[in-house]
Amino acid sequence: MSGADTVVDRLDRLARISAYPWKLTRRVFTPQHAEADALVLGWMEEAGLSVRRDPAGNLIGRLDGPIPGGPAIVIGGSVTTGEDAGPYGGTLGVVMGIAAVARVLREGPRLRHAVEVVAFAEDAANRFGPRLLGSKAVVGRFDPALLDLADDYDVTLRQALDAYGLDADKVETARRLPDEILAYLEVAAEAGPVLEQSASPVGIVPTMSEASMLRITLTGAVGSATTIPMADRRDALAGTAECILAAERIGASREGIMVTVVRIAVDPVPAFVVTGSVTFGVLIGSSDDAARRAVVPDLTAAFEGIAARRRLEITVEEGIDPDATRCDPGIVALFERAVAATGLPVARLAQGLSTNAFNMAVLGPIGLMLVRCRGAVGWGPAGVVDPADLAAGLDVLTSVVGTLAGGTDVPSPGGP
Repeated sequence: MSGADTVVDRLDRLARISAYPWKLTRRVFTPQHAEADALVLGWMEEAGLSVRRDPAGNLIGRLDGPIPGGPAIVIGGSVTTGEDAGPYGGTLGVVMGIAAVARVLREGPRLRHAVEVVAFAEDAANRFGPRLLGSKAVVGRFDPALLDLADDYDVTLRQALDAYGLDADKVETARRLPDEILAYLEVAAEAGPVLEQSASPVGIVPTMSEASMLRITLTGAVGSATTIPMADRRDALAGTAECILAAERIGASREGIMVTVVRIAVDPVPAFVVTGSVTFGVLIGSSDDAARRAVVPDLTAAFEGIAARRRLEITVEEGIDPDATRCDPGIVALFERAVAATGLPVARLAQGLSTNAFNMAVLGPIGLMLVRCRGAVGWGPAGVVDPADLAAGLDVLTSVVGTLAGGTDVPSPGGP
């Protein structure tokens, strides 16, 4: 069985482990998580890795280089899933990481640096709320207050960790130091249409997109839908509809910018009345921080103009606005050379989903590759990754891992 065939087979086997027979759901620190981890542990050992579980529940397979305990090239993912998930998600990174390391050991250069594959304990299904729990612990971002969060059955994270055989009071000791990580690599199925529309089965991510957030409240006047003439209405819902169209128009006019209206709250809920108040969020996403932030005043001005014309009061609140996470230019170039060496065209694209790479960038340089997904929903049940595309992705990942772990031209530990 080829490496790509092995990846397909293992993804299929993991997809059969679910809390429900009719949809794929593997929540963190559940029997299904443990069953999936047991399979992955066996595959790690089969590839020649020594395996341990850290205090946060992350499963780590490691192959040392010439210096025991030296800094490592880390490939990460997760075997937990969201609700009604597809077979890929974070699982693809773990399974392909193991296959790439096995191939490097079999065919590649002699290792000069350690290699690790990590299956992070990720709360992808929001069992407790905050996602990326495992990588937060690894980079020192785990808040002990999270231990008191409870799931729908009033089981706290502390209790779940204890039931999983872990000591909840030691989660923070999973933290690692920057000089332990030479580079962090991640592979995922694309959750968008760019690669499906291109000629390449894989794409390289130079920057992981971030988003600015606005919270808009329009306030008009509640009244009867059957007695107030149209000209006299101060309808907050009608004003919101116009704002949504304005947001769409502004987003469509800017290259590389995505503007989305989210979470609309209407008061009162329309029932033969003119709506008095609507609050909605606006998500502005891009990998270009300056371009993204330049859209905010344009949106604000458009919304304020609509409110003034419709005689509505408006409140605009700006929320989170973090900088985009940059992948290491050297690793990006290494991925692109590996793609070109296979004879495939090089495609660059953004990644807007939160992954463990966002956290791992705290410890060192990161690199991210996406694999084409038919249906453009790499994290959902409708997405399909062709075996040939998986094979191409595995070739590229194997080349990058072999070069980084077997060569001297690698980033310095702890940063680019």
